[in-house]
Amino acid sequence: CTYNILEQKPGDALLEAHNSGMDVIIKEGMANGRVFVNEKVKEVSKSSGYSIDELALAFILSQPFQGRVLSGAVTSEQLVSNMKALELSKKLLTDEKELLDVMKGCCMESETYWKDRSALAWN
Repeated sequence: CTYNILEQKPGDALLEAHNSGMDVIIKEGMANGRVFVNEKVKEVSKSSGYSIDELALAFILSQPFQGRVLSGAVTSEQLVSNMKALELSKKLLTDEKELLDVMKGCCMESETYWKDRSALAWN
């Protein structure tokens, strides 16, 4: 399922799936690279001191549906950077206020998210 820091609408359905015993696999955790150019995500990254990929992946890993994330890393440097999200996700799991601030600050309307996605060059 697509779920990320920008597109959070499926969260309740993913939690329901998890609670019924299903494994949740998340694709587009980096929103097809759009997290790197989203002004709200860049703002949160800068103010928190965490890299954008670390923040985006930790956000998903800290969700109660315990998703497995397909990060899209293609280089060893990207993978190393992505792995830092594990530590941040532990922090977000214990600091509900910080997690909620990230969720509220970066979420887009689903209609806008999918309209923007459909306009990507590779579609």
